Amino acid sequence: MSEIKAKTIITKSKLPKVEYCFNPYIGCTVGCVYCYARFMGRFSGHSNEKWGTYFDWKINAPDLLEKELPDIKKKGGVVLLGSVTDCYQPAERRLEITRKSLEVFLKYQIPISILTKNVLAERDFDLLSQFDYCEFGMSIGVLNQVIAKVLEPYASMPEDRVALLEKAHNAGLKTYVFIGPLHPGVSDLSTILKRVAPYVYFAMGEIPNLRCGNWPDLMVVLNRLHIEPEVYKKIAESQSFYDETKNLLIRLCQDAGIEYKGVFKH
Repeated sequence: MSEIKAKTIITKSKLPKVEYCFNPYIGCTVGCVYCYARFMGRFSGHSNEKWGTYFDWKINAPDLLEKELPDIKKKGGVVLLGSVTDCYQPAERRLEITRKSLEVFLKYQIPISILTKNVLAERDFDLLSQFDYCEFGMSIGVLNQVIAKVLEPYASMPEDRVALLEKAHNAGLKTYVFIGPLHPGVSDLSTILKRVAPYVYFAMGEIPNLRCGNWPDLMVVLNRLHIEPEVYKKIAESQSFYDETKNLLIRLCQDAGIEYKGVFKH
């Protein structure tokens, strides 16, 4: 784990619904066994290190934003905070790089979207509430706390994430839920959506991405959960699972009166 100085900090997004991405950290110690962001290791000098064990922080992120955001302001577009890392992972409590960066985003009133699994984000509600446009999202793929602890060992517990969505909603933020990845035989899409629906304005879903080196780790965990890995894989990669998931989420959103913003398949 080390402090680094990045050359640039804002990248163009390949994700739907957002134009740019901001990642103040390299790696992520939240340690989600299914995370496909581990593919970034080969671009950052960590290709031989296990995902979840390495972590670098871009100490000059706020300074780079001062240089890059005026141009983003002219071009327009939404910046996603945390596309290949969690901006509110444990070390952020001490380093405060995300918070310092938010102060710069706020200075230029750049539209932002935050996606996290960690309730440390509540610390920054004082800043988020001052943005003209700010989406605040929680990623929730399972509600069972025992299973979540196995899949996402250092993330906040699911019910704590739900509680924070409620707080964010009551604070006037534009809240959303990212339901994913949806694990066949594990995730209950209906229960998750119904649980968070009173506190969110829109919902998205995601099918597991099993092609970025995460499958060996996920197989171990699936066996611990008494789920046959090959059955899981066959279902997760099937078109029928995607179609059924998409149709169900559309219907659930309509019933709950919230906006549906897609189910993503890699």
